[in-house]
Parts: sequence; structure tokens; C-alpha cells
Amino acid sequence: MSSSLQLQPGLRERKKASQRESILQAGLDLFRKHGYEATTVDDIARAANISQPTFYKYFPAKDALLRDFVLTASTQALEALVAMPGSVELRLRQFFRGLGTYMTAERKLWYAIATSNAYNPVRDPEVLHDPAAATRTLERLIAQGHKSGELTRTLSAVRLASALEGLMLRTCLEWGANFPKPHNLSTALDQTLTFYMRAARA
Repeated sequence: MSSSLQLQPGLRERKKASQRESILQAGLDLFRKHGYEATTVDDIARAANISQPTFYKYFPAKDALLRDFVLTASTQALEALVAMPGSVELRLRQFFRGLGTYMTAERKLWYAIATSNAYNPVRDPEVLHDPAAATRTLERLIAQGHKSGELTRTLSAVRLASALEGLMLRTCLEWGANFPKPHNLSTALDQTLTFYMRAARA
């Protein structure tokens, strides 16, 4: 078998991944500009220079773009933190500061996520198990805290990560709803982490 034929499956998968990413980014850009409700699958297909059938080869519906985004948006930042030295708490504070800044800049997109029901573990339990989810990276970071003795072993890394994500989600929802009044998200996330660490320390 020639080397070109051996490389073909890998090239094909890279092209598919590139096409999928192109569709995702086209959709997210339209959600930012026009809002989730005003954007159609046809709009996304045109922006990505593909046909509607091609869109459906990669995503079952437009809300799947938001689901994909919310699952993996934090992965790269968390991967960098896993590789960094220092305490888990300091690395989490760095992550939360970046998250607060990012979400504030992307408020329209995150509003679309909240109102579209795209990320709903009750409707779609598989989002909790998805191996590509940023949650898996957060679990690895928490596990480092177990290993170093920084975090309690009373709960597994999975449970500690779930608890932190739950607090983080509630904090972001309250910010998005301006509850109890308009406030700074980064400050609120920092307060949330302080509260979490009181219970999570070894």
C-alpha cells in the first residue's frame, strides 16, 4: 500500500474536523451579530459556504452548535492550568478571572446559550459524560489537588468538579439575570471560589 493511501484516512478526518469547526464558528458569529432566534440554519450554511444537507451531516440542529461550544469553550484554558505549577486554588482563581472577562465580552452569546436550552443535562444526560467536555479537564486539575493534599479526599475529583461547576453556573446565571442587581461577574466568581475553597480544602 502506498504512503499516500495510508495517510488518506487521517487527512480525511482532519478535513472533516476543519469543516465542522468552520460551521461552528460561522454559526457563533451569526449568533453574536443577530442573536440566536434570528439566525437560521440556512443563514449558517450560507456563511460557511456549504449546503443545508452538509450542515446536517455535522450538526442535528442549530442549538447543537451552542451545545458543542459550551462543552468545550474552557478546555484550552483549563489544559494550560493543568500543566502549570502552583496551587490548585491559585490556578482556579486565574481561570475564573479569565472566565469572567471572557463571558462579559461574550454576553450576547452566553445569553443565547442560556435561553436556547442547548445545554440541558436533564434533556440530554450525555453532556455530563462527554469525554470532550471541559469538565474532564477540570476533574484532572482537582485530582492534582487530591494528590498534593490541598483538597479534601472526602469527595472524588468528579464530585468536587461537579460542585464547583454548579456554583459557577449559578453565579453566571445570576449575573446574566442581573440578580439581585447588576454586578461584576469576575468579582462574583472570585467570591464563589472563596466560598467553595472553604469546604474543599483538605
